[in-house]
Amino acid sequence: MQNLDDVQAIKAKDPSGVLGSTGMFADQCKQAWEESTQVVFPEDYKNVKNVVVAGMGGSRFTPKTVGSLFRKHITVPYEICEDYKVPGYVNHDSLVILSSYSGSTEEVLSAGKDAVGKGAKIAGIMHAGSSIGKWLTDQNAPVYLFDAKFNPCGQPRIGPGYLLMGHVGFLKTLGFLSVEDKDILEAIAFAREFGNRLKVEVLEVDNLAKQLAIFLKDKHPFIVTAEFLKGFGNAFANQINETAKMISDPRYISELNHHMLEGLQYPETMHQNAIFLFFLSHCYSEAITKRFSITKDVVEKQRVATKNIELTGPNKISQVLEAFTLSSFTTFYMAMLYDLDPVAIPWVDYFKAELAKT
Repeated sequence: MQNLDDVQAIKAKDPSGVLGSTGMFADQCKQAWEESTQVVFPEDYKNVKNVVVAGMGGSRFTPKTVGSLFRKHITVPYEICEDYKVPGYVNHDSLVILSSYSGSTEEVLSAGKDAVGKGAKIAGIMHAGSSIGKWLTDQNAPVYLFDAKFNPCGQPRIGPGYLLMGHVGFLKTLGFLSVEDKDILEAIAFAREFGNRLKVEVLEVDNLAKQLAIFLKDKHPFIVTAEFLKGFGNAFANQINETAKMISDPRYISELNHHMLEGLQYPETMHQNAIFLFFLSHCYSEAITKRFSITKDVVEKQRVATKNIELTGPNKISQVLEAFTLSSFTTFYMAMLYDLDPVAIPWVDYFKAELAKT
């Protein structure tokens, strides 16, 4: 597809309703915020000394985003577990939150059982009616079982609002994060207004997501973020991989300044296909802001293309939701450019089928 302004053609290529789900991100966030903050935790859950979140893929980048966004405000150690086993320090003073949109993720259930064996407290966030949700209920564990009515396509990466705000709601309810209801609702309202400017009916000339999709087509993007946006950077790369079926990498300032700048000479195709996509924010620290401009200079001097995305939200929470809104629409439009069904994940499905045979 060449014309992203052909609304009827786009809808015809989207039988699962990814476009509809993408436009409901703010609704997902609002529903999850209101519902997750109503989950009741036993008092001893509020006395744990660390929190570990077990999650994979689209159910991992959301708590990772929360950890980055509120890194300076979460009052207990907060770690993401991407394995079959929880970290060795997990014990009766730990809370392990199982994060699985589908509620069927093999690694997450294994980590949960490992946590129970270590005497840890457990909780979960997942789709209602799921197998892990039933297991948690049988364990008498607190669990947020959401009805994903604002994600008709059903794919976890297209419904990030549920887990994103679900995890923020849990941390607030547990007393590990102080965040005002007003700030969350204002950020959601900002994301809703921003998303209206990216809808398919908005022509390419005025639509940042369509413009970015066209710019990124046939490129190898390095998604460059820092500080509170690091988790989002991982999310965008994941969405590009799964929705647009295109390679991408998340990179972080200032970490990349210590090695990656020397790795841009070869292969020669780097100078043809690579693009450094810098997400800029007025909320970054002064030290990080300086590094972005110098990094851009070094990259361009090595004949690698760059592009800046300047987030406009008034604060960090708003900018994270703004960034998610942009990335979700952009990757949908990228799938359209490649004439792909954006919901399909044939190779992941193949892998899971082969794994089941063993």
